[in-house]
Amino acid sequence: MAEPQAAEQGEITITGSRIASTFSTPTPVTSLSTDDLTRTGQPDIANVINELPQVRPSMTPASTGNLSSMAGSNFLDLRGIGYTRTLTLVDGRRYAPTTPTGGVSISSIPQALVRGVDIVTGGASAAYGSDAVAGVVNLRLNDRLEGVKGTLQGGITDHNDYRNFLASVAAGFAAADGRIRLVVAGEATQNSGIGFIGDRDWGARSPGIIANPYYTATNDEPRQLLTDYAYASNSSYGGVINSPGVLRGIQFAPDGSAVPFRYGDLVTTSSMRGGDGTRGSADGVGAVPVDRYSAFGRASADLSDSISVFAELGWSQVESNFQGLATNLQLTIRADNPFVPASVRSVMAARGIPSFVMGRSVLDHARVQVEANIKTIQTVAGVKGEVGSDWSWDAYYSYGRTNHLLTQNNNVITARFNQALDAVLDPTTGAIVCRSTLTDRTNGCVPINLIGEGRASQSAIDWTSTSGWRRNEIDQHVVAATLRGQPFSLWAGPVAVAAGAEYRKTRNVTTADPISQVQGYRGGGTIPYTGSVKVKEAFAEVLVPLASKQAWAKDLNINVAGRVTDYSTSGTVVTWKAGLNWTVNDTLRLRATRSRDIRAPSIEELFAAGSTSSLGIDDPVLGLSYNVTARNTGNPNLDPERADTFTAGVVFTPHALVPRLNFSIDYYNISIGNAIIAITPGSIVTQCYTTAPQLCSLIERASTGEISSVLNGPVNLQSVKLSGIDVEAAYSVPLGNARLQLRGLVNYIINAEINDGTTSMRLSGALQQPTIAAIGGSPHWRFNVGGTYDADSWRTTLAARYVGGGDINSAFTEKDLDVLTVNGRLYFDLSGEFDVVKTGSRTVSLFASIRNALDQDPPITGAGGYGTTRSLYDTIGRIYTAGARFEF
Repeated sequence: MAEPQAAEQGEITITGSRIASTFSTPTPVTSLSTDDLTRTGQPDIANVINELPQVRPSMTPASTGNLSSMAGSNFLDLRGIGYTRTLTLVDGRRYAPTTPTGGVSISSIPQALVRGVDIVTGGASAAYGSDAVAGVVNLRLNDRLEGVKGTLQGGITDHNDYRNFLASVAAGFAAADGRIRLVVAGEATQNSGIGFIGDRDWGARSPGIIANPYYTATNDEPRQLLTDYAYASNSSYGGVINSPGVLRGIQFAPDGSAVPFRYGDLVTTSSMRGGDGTRGSADGVGAVPVDRYSAFGRASADLSDSISVFAELGWSQVESNFQGLATNLQLTIRADNPFVPASVRSVMAARGIPSFVMGRSVLDHARVQVEANIKTIQTVAGVKGEVGSDWSWDAYYSYGRTNHLLTQNNNVITARFNQALDAVLDPTTGAIVCRSTLTDRTNGCVPINLIGEGRASQSAIDWTSTSGWRRNEIDQHVVAATLRGQPFSLWAGPVAVAAGAEYRKTRNVTTADPISQVQGYRGGGTIPYTGSVKVKEAFAEVLVPLASKQAWAKDLNINVAGRVTDYSTSGTVVTWKAGLNWTVNDTLRLRATRSRDIRAPSIEELFAAGSTSSLGIDDPVLGLSYNVTARNTGNPNLDPERADTFTAGVVFTPHALVPRLNFSIDYYNISIGNAIIAITPGSIVTQCYTTAPQLCSLIERASTGEISSVLNGPVNLQSVKLSGIDVEAAYSVPLGNARLQLRGLVNYIINAEINDGTTSMRLSGALQQPTIAAIGGSPHWRFNVGGTYDADSWRTTLAARYVGGGDINSAFTEKDLDVLTVNGRLYFDLSGEFDVVKTGSRTVSLFASIRNALDQDPPITGAGGYGTTRSLYDTIGRIYTAGARFEF
C-alpha cells in the first residue's frame, strides 16, 4: 500500500522504479505527506521518519554522545541493518555525504521546502545504485511554490532542558505564465540537548551492570547484576587509593584532606552498588545539543514546450558543542608528591611505601569538550525534455562538498600529563615543580594537583591539555542521464522502458593536528589519509504488461531492472531486480520482488589510516562495565557486500464494502553476504571469552588488569540475515463537516542474525548492539498508530508508538545476568492546530503538541554503560511544543 499520491507536475517521487508510469510498483513504498511531517511540530523531519516502525533510530543526537564523529547528525537506518545501507536522495538525486562512510545526515539537508518523503522498504540497488540494500529515502521538494510560507516554534521538556527553537521561511515566484520559477528558503533550528543522563529520574539512579561478588561457576548466582546505583569501587571524584592494601579505602575530600571511602554493597575490584564511587552512566551526556542553519534556492525555466532547465544551490551548517566521555583514571602517585596530605605521607614513610595507585574521575580537570562543525554545500544543474508524447529524458550534474571539523578542547597530552602528575619539591627553591624540571629547567612543565576535587590549577590544565582537531573534506561529483519511453505496445498495453548512465567521483581528505597524528592524546588521535572512489554505472529497466481488463486480472505486469557498476576500488558488480504486480480487481492486488543488491566499501572503510574512539565493554575477567579505547583502521582488502532480497505482499482496498479503507501486508527477507561490519569492542571482548577465542589477540590490557584498548576495523563477515512483516492500514470517515482519519503501521521482525562463519548471534527480540553503527538488536514488535479529527478550522491528533522489549543480550543465560528480559514501552503523542486566519490563499495557524505525554521512562538494559538502549527507546521524556505557521 501507501504508494505516493499522484505527483504534481514537476514533482519527483520514488517508487522503487525509474520508469515514468502510473503503474503500481511491486516494491512496497511508504509515503509521508506535509501534514505527516508537520503534525507533531518536530524541528527536524528526521525525528518523524525515525518513528516509523521500519526505521531504527540508531544514529541520532540522543544516541551518539560517545561517537563524536557522528554527533549532531541524523542518519536514517532502514530495517536496523546500518545507516550505510540506506540510500538517502533529494528529488531522486544523491546528496553530498556527511562523513567518509558515505552516509548523508538528514540534518545537513535544507528542509524548509520538503513537501513529502517516500520510503522504499526493499532492495533498490538496480534502480538507484549502491547503498540501497535496505531501501531508499527520498525527500521531495516543493519546487513550484508560489507565495510565502513559514513556521516559528519552540519547545521544552518537563526538566527545563532540550529547549528547541525553529524559524523557517520559504517563498516562491513565477513569471512568464509560469515558464520561469524561483523558490528560496531558509531556516534556523537550535536544540540545547540534555547535559547528563543523570538529569532524568531514571538516569539519576545510575543504572548499570556490575559484577556479582557471590558468583562462582558452580553455584546459582549469575556472573553480573543489573542494578541501580552502579558505581565504581575503585574511583571517586577526588581520588581513592586502591593499593597498596594498607592505604586502600582512603579517599580525598574536595579540599584534599584524607577521609574514609564509603564502600557500598556487592563490592568487587572495580564495581559496587552505592557508596562514594563515581556514578557511571549518570555522568554520561543525555542528548547532544545541535544548532542547524540552512538555505536553499532553485531557479527553473521552460526553454520551449518540451525542454526546461534548472539550477539549485543548497547550503547548511550544523554545530554541536558537548562534553566528552566521563572516564576514570588509575594514577600512580609517588610518596614524595607534596600534594599528598601529610597524614598519608607519614604512613607511607613509616611503612616504606614508595607510591600508591589512585582511582579518579576526569570531570573536574580533563573531560574533553567536543565541538562539531559541519558545513555542506550542494549544487545541481540539469535539463529535461520530452520527445513526442511517449519519450522523456533528463540529465544533471551535481557537486557537493562537506567540510566536517571536529575539535576536542581540553584534550590531554599523554606525555605532558605524565610529567605534570609526578610532582616534587624543588630542593633549591622549595617550590612544587615537576620531577622532570629538576633535570630540564626550561621544559615548562606545570605540576598538577589531582588530590581532591577542583584543585588542579588552570595553568596546569592548560599545560597538560590542548585543542586537538580532525577535519574531513569530502567532495562528490555526479553526472547522470536517463531516457524513458514506450517503444511499442503488446496485447495488454504499452511496454515502458528506462535506461541511463551515471558517473560519480567521491574524494575525502582527512587531516588532523600534529599531536593527533602521532596518537599523542590520552584518547589517541587520527592519522591523516586521502582516499577516492570513482564509479561508472549503466542501468536499464523494462515494464511489460501481461494482462489488462480481464476477468481474472484487472492488470498484470512484470518489472525487470539491471545495473552494471564499475568501482575503481572494488571492480565490477551486477545488480538486478524482478518484480510481479497483479491487480486482480479493484479490491485485491498482489505484489512480489526478488533483487540482488550491493554496497561497496566506503572511503573510510577502505582507506582510514587509524583513529580512536571510546566505547563500552563488559569485562568478564574483572566483572565490570567500562569504556575502552577502540583503535579503528580501514581495510583495503574489503569486497563489496551482496544482498539477496525478497518481498511479497497483498494490498487490500475493499472500497465497495468499506469505503476509504486501504490495507497492506508485506513479507520481506534480506540476506547479506560478505557484509562489511566493524564489531564493537564489547562484542569482541564477549566473544573472546565465550565463542571466539581467536578474537582475544585484538585485546590489550593495562598493568592494572583493565582492558586499555581493542583493535577493530571493518571486515567482510559471512552473512547478515533479516526477515519480517510490515502491515499498513489507513481509513477515513466523514463526520458532518469534519473527517476522522486513522492510520497504522506495524513491523514484526521474524528473524535477525549475524553469522561470522564460526558463531551466529540472534538479534531479533534482543536489545544488544554488537556492531559499530551497523546491525543491532531489535524488538520483535514496533508499531505507530494514530487518529486525526480534521474539522474546517481545527484539527487534533492522538498517536501511539510502541517499541517492544526483548532479551537484554540474546547470548546471556541465567548464569550471565540476573535480569534477562525487559518489557517494551508505549508512548502517546497529542497535537492540535487551529486556523486563526483562513481566507482564500491566506492561512495563519497556531499549533501545539505534547510528545511522550505520559513521560514514559526507558527500560533499563545497562547497554553500553548508558543505562538503556538509546538507539531504541525515548530517553528525553515529555516534550511540549507550540508555534505558528503562515502561508500567503
